[in-house]
Amino acid sequence: MSRKAAILGLGARGCAWAEMFREAGWRVSGFDPDPAVQGLPAGSRGWRREDAISTAVGYADWVVVSLPDRLELMQMVMQRAQAAAPEGAVFAVHSANYDADAVQGCAIRPAQVVLVTGSAEDGFDLNVTSRNSADLTVAALAVLSEVSPKAVPLGDALPGVDQLAGSKSA
Repeated sequence: MSRKAAILGLGARGCAWAEMFREAGWRVSGFDPDPAVQGLPAGSRGWRREDAISTAVGYADWVVVSLPDRLELMQMVMQRAQAAAPEGAVFAVHSANYDADAVQGCAIRPAQVVLVTGSAEDGFDLNVTSRNSADLTVAALAVLSEVSPKAVPLGDALPGVDQLAGSKSA
């Protein structure tokens, strides 16, 4: 794993994600179509703002979709991003208004999409469906535990493999 994260949407939530990944030692790229949205400060080590979705997600292991909660916008962005990202990239959609099935329904590769709710301050919940493999779920929990300052230790967050669909905390 190259340990590269891409953040799509550089508002307050997206910047928080970028900072968490950067502080955990990941290389981070970001994209937002609004030139007024800056992302992390220019010159921040390990950070690069890109001019296109495709360059932001190229070579990414993790892609955080942190957009306004509009399903049609998520669908358009995720389909573009998944078409340009490596096949194995995990897409974590940060949304409070939609469930995991809805956000997976927007994707070209739904099995690579997870839903994240919550915040860095209060902790995150990872929401998966039967489309997600147990390996992807475990890997997603490990990444969230690594980058989140309020992470639940991985061993405490994992239920039995037969219970992996649903909500997990990290």
